[in-house]
This record gives sequence, structure tokens and C-alpha cells, in this order.
Amino acid sequence: MPKRISKPLIVLIAIIIAVGAVLIGFGLGYRYVREQDKRIEYLKDQFDARGFSPFDHDTPGAIEIYVEQQSDTQDIAQMLKKRGLISNTFAFELLSKFNGFDGQYKYGTHYLLGEMSYDEIMVVLTNQPQPVTITFIEGMTYTQMRDKMIEAGMQFNPDLLDAMVRQPGLFSDYSFVPLIESGPDREWLLQGYLWPDTYRLDINATEQQIIRTFLNNTERHLKVGGYYERAEKIGMSMDRVLTLASIVQQEGPINEMPQIAKVFMNRLEKEMPLQSCATVNYLRLEDGRDPQLWILNEDIERYGKNHYNTYRFSGLPPGPINSPGTVAIEGVLWPATERSWSGANSYLFFCATGKGTNDFSKTLAEHEAKVERYSSKAK
Repeated sequence: MPKRISKPLIVLIAIIIAVGAVLIGFGLGYRYVREQDKRIEYLKDQFDARGFSPFDHDTPGAIEIYVEQQSDTQDIAQMLKKRGLISNTFAFELLSKFNGFDGQYKYGTHYLLGEMSYDEIMVVLTNQPQPVTITFIEGMTYTQMRDKMIEAGMQFNPDLLDAMVRQPGLFSDYSFVPLIESGPDREWLLQGYLWPDTYRLDINATEQQIIRTFLNNTERHLKVGGYYERAEKIGMSMDRVLTLASIVQQEGPINEMPQIAKVFMNRLEKEMPLQSCATVNYLRLEDGRDPQLWILNEDIERYGKNHYNTYRFSGLPPGPINSPGTVAIEGVLWPATERSWSGANSYLFFCATGKGTNDFSKTLAEHEAKVERYSSKAK
């Protein structure tokens, strides 16, 4: 008969097996923790290097989620479970508190991967989401800015954005908004107040968030530049400053803007119509037509009843025709003087040379001769 294994030996073997299992489990657990730490550190390095998420809609396997501005950890956990990214909402909420992430999640559009751990998801959601970076140059109209955001893939409702720009009552907490003047043919009341700059916007930003991003920038520039004080000193409202600046923006190069502004101011003082090509070109743009270097009589007639046509209506147009930049605004606030430009108070005309510059004149006869000369060269 085979010998029976003694009980002490059985116990010893069992202990060895148990200890081995514990050691193996500990080793695997330790290895997992180390690998997890490495992945999290790598993620953090990616955020530090970029300033925002390394994941976007082009990342293979990326799952898009949108965290609302007022969402709490419980809301986020429920959303993650619905999208199949976590299986236990209670565990996510508990780990959020344990890791110090509760209340730290960033609102906006985030991109996550299905294989991410809870900790990795938390790291992504507590950092800035991947933005849409868009540059709006000086002189862009509102509709051009809106269309550029659409082309960049932003998911707002264009009709709702249009409505807010037309009737900006939601933004009366900005000091300049209640002072915006309404007038005939002025459709986009916030046009001119959407500061041209490079913006990082969330792809799912709401219409109100988009406009507030622009207005925050405008408010900062108007205050820091001392523009309100200067406008008051020269007897102009900020609305009129921006209106004239938007015309100056389109009429010539940066170095000529103080002179261009001075010519228009001279004409306003003499109650002469501005006769700005930029205003008629604005109407062409709004009509879906390209601007022209020299305005034709047929365009002046086509838009003869529109108050933005400064060939037909004296004074400033009802509002800005675009978003002017700093140089154009400062050109209006600090126009050329006799000291900086000899004869500044006498110049009443200028015309395009066709080379990106203007030629200034004091008399109509001189101006008409120059127009004929430059336009004939362009034919």
C-alpha cells in the first residue's frame, strides 16, 4: 500500500501554495500599479507639453463626451456609464473623492479611449479639453467669422448665434452693450464688438459661450487701452469710434490708418459724405459678392437705399462694418495731426493706387485726376 502523506506535510504544502499565490498576486498587482502609474505620468506629460488634451476626434477609437458647465461628479459618472466607459458609478465617485478630483472636472468636449482605467479617465477630465483654434483677422465681418467657425467644425446653431448677435440683450452685463445704437439697416448689433484674435474654442461651445468669449476680450482691450477716456475727450461714443475704425480698417495699410481716419474726420466736420468704398464693399459681401478695388456706379445705385452706402447717406453708417483691430481704433482715437502730417486738416480725399497704398488729395480736381490715372493703369 502507498504511504499516506502526513497531515503536517499537507498543511505545509497548502501554506506554500497559498503564500505563492499571494506573492504572485502581489507581484501582478504591483506590476499593474507600476504600469498604471507610468501611463498616468505619460498622460500628464502630454497635457503639460500641449496645454490641452492629446486626444481629439481623429484619435483612433476616441469616444467623444461633452461635460456640461454645471455637471457634478455624479452627473459625469452616469454619463460615462451610459457611454460604456465605466461599469460602476459608485466606484468612480468614490475614487474621484479619494484622488482629490471631485469638483475638479473641466467642462467641454473631451475624447476618451475605451481601454482607459478610471484613473486615466479622471486625469483626462481634469485637464483642458482639446480646443478648436481659430484666427479671426482684423476686418472680418460677423458673417465671415460665423462661417469660419462652422468650417472649423464647431457644433453651434447658426440661427441662434445670428439671433443673439442681432438682439444682444443677454449680454447687457457688459458695459458697452446697452450703449450700442440701433439704426436703419443695422442688422448685426454686435458686429464690431467681436474682437479679432486667435481663440481656442470648444467644439461644442454654446452660442452664448462663444459670444461671451469674444466680448470678454473686447472688454479687456477697450479698458486697458484707455479708449473710453480718449473717446470721451474727442466727443465720440465708443459705438461711433468702432464704426469709423471699421471703415478705416478696410481702406488702407496699417501705417496709413491715422491719415485715413483724419481724412474722414475732416469730411465729417464739413458735413461731406464719407464716400467710402469699404461701406459699399460691405454691402457686396453681405450680398454674397466679392469686394472691388474701385466701386462702380452700378453698385452705388444698387444699394442706393441702404444706410450703409456712404455715397448716398451723409455721416457715419448705422454701425461697424467689421471687427476693427487695435491700429484702426487708435487711428480714430489719435488721428494724424498737422505736427505728424503736414496739411492734415486740409486733406479731404484719397484713392487706392492699386499697390496696397493710397494717394491723398486736398481738392476734388486733384483727386479725380489721380483716380483716372490709377484706374487706367489697372485696366
